[in-house]
Amino acid sequence: MTLFRWIALGVFGVLLIGFVFYLVKSNTPVSELAELATTGGDTQLRENLRPVQTGKRVLIFAFDGVGVDTLQQTIRSGKARRIQNLLGDVSRDDGVYTHGYAAPDTLSILPSTTMAAWSSVYTGEPPARTGVPGNEWFVREEMRFYAPAPVSVTENKHTLQMLNDGLVGNSLRTPTLYELVDRRAHVSLAPIYRGADIYTTPQPTALAELFAGVAKGVIGEQSVKQEVYSEIDEESVEKLIKTIDRHGVPTIQVVYFPGIDLYSHFADDSLNKQAQYLQEVLDPAIGRVLDTYERAGALNETYVLFIADHGHTPVLDDDAHALSTTGENEPPALIEKTGFRMRPFVLEPKEDEQDYQATVAYQGAMAYLYLADRSTCPSKGMRCDWRRPPRLEEDVLPIARAFYEANQTGASVPGLKGTLDLIFAREGRATHEEALPFKIFDGAKLVEIAEYLKSHPRPDLLQLEERMKGLAAGPYGHRAGDVLLLAKSGIERPIEERFYFSSFYRSWHGSPTAQDSRIPFIVARRGDSGERLRQIFNQSVRHQPPSQLDIVPLIRSLLE
Repeated sequence: MTLFRWIALGVFGVLLIGFVFYLVKSNTPVSELAELATTGGDTQLRENLRPVQTGKRVLIFAFDGVGVDTLQQTIRSGKARRIQNLLGDVSRDDGVYTHGYAAPDTLSILPSTTMAAWSSVYTGEPPARTGVPGNEWFVREEMRFYAPAPVSVTENKHTLQMLNDGLVGNSLRTPTLYELVDRRAHVSLAPIYRGADIYTTPQPTALAELFAGVAKGVIGEQSVKQEVYSEIDEESVEKLIKTIDRHGVPTIQVVYFPGIDLYSHFADDSLNKQAQYLQEVLDPAIGRVLDTYERAGALNETYVLFIADHGHTPVLDDDAHALSTTGENEPPALIEKTGFRMRPFVLEPKEDEQDYQATVAYQGAMAYLYLADRSTCPSKGMRCDWRRPPRLEEDVLPIARAFYEANQTGASVPGLKGTLDLIFAREGRATHEEALPFKIFDGAKLVEIAEYLKSHPRPDLLQLEERMKGLAAGPYGHRAGDVLLLAKSGIERPIEERFYFSSFYRSWHGSPTAQDSRIPFIVARRGDSGERLRQIFNQSVRHQPPSQLDIVPLIRSLLE
């Protein structure tokens, strides 16, 4: 057995013991504990399941980390046979297939990263209203750090709580798709299942690989093997098919594929490897689900959606390009040199570590910096009042200025020179007030995004003003921080000029650039016409270009 697998088994053992302890404390029957430990989760979320109904259904294939170009190229190459057979031939350049419609130019929300994007997909609301702004975030009024997909911390406790206790769904401040539609819904492995009827997960062996795969900064022989991640996706499909056979075909079925994203982070030549993964792993898995619907006599009445949360941009896996948490050349070092006490990079600091004045949350191409009003905690050992916003002149602008100067000249932290694209900041608001939009710091002052773009056009940063507003301006916009750093990114740049906030990886995302932001949004139905589906789509969407925020409205239209 390789060292990687011993580590994976050790990590899983600790997590499983913790999970069992949690279930015991919650009075879960011993028989249920044994079943979960040996077969994985098949959880009934509602005391009384909604009835299985005939009529229109929606089947959602949710790809994590698959950009539109990769998926379309794979389909049109003929190597994704099951998807292509469902869609039929593409007859025009506007996305119309014989039996499907692929909306052109669909964009993710910002940041184009997993937890924030799926939260918007399954609610139809932007992060400033969902309350989930990224893979990890800080809630000021709770003084609590959330990390369901950890980047700056190494603990996987919140990942386990996401899978088994609905951490992300419970963090949402808006209704979910399942609550809005109020019909039988099954969810496979997706991070958001609040309001659904049944939630399925793969067996513990696949979960062990999941935890090992997301281990912070691990790049080794095992972590770049496709089968390490394909096991997650294949076993989750096996589980959901058994659930359909046992409970019937639901009105809404979500089939989530996280393995391809985890694989892309570590794989060399990640975009080509993605296409290979789609062909060899996901297309056959999709075919198995479609065959299950066919056997149940439900396929003809089912609308099939293909969606994703974000794309992927290849990066270099070295210390110069990974802007991480420890070391003299990393962002936290500059924050400390500017006079702030940093929060430790753990989920729960010790009692004597609660006097921090700043914390960060990493999102790949973006980093959120949360700052305290230091007048409430000037001395070491004093706990800050995080309910109060930071002061613009005394707290926010010193940090914005320090990062601007470091980026320009390498001042204080030479390793940050030339790593940042833009620095955003704003005047703070109390947590019970709606947060203000971010502005861009130009080295001297804060400038409205629209005004800055008039003088400094950035067509590569797609819909920057509107998407940044969706991230930051709203009742929960303060969860995106007080200063926001955008690293230089984008496939248009040479790979040597791309940077990311994380430990070492070979591919990342989160930016407003096309490679990260342009996602597939396809609706198909056997026997239906692509032109009719295009008309339904256009009548349902609220944004131009289309957005992840349009997925819930489309599903509601299809079912109505």
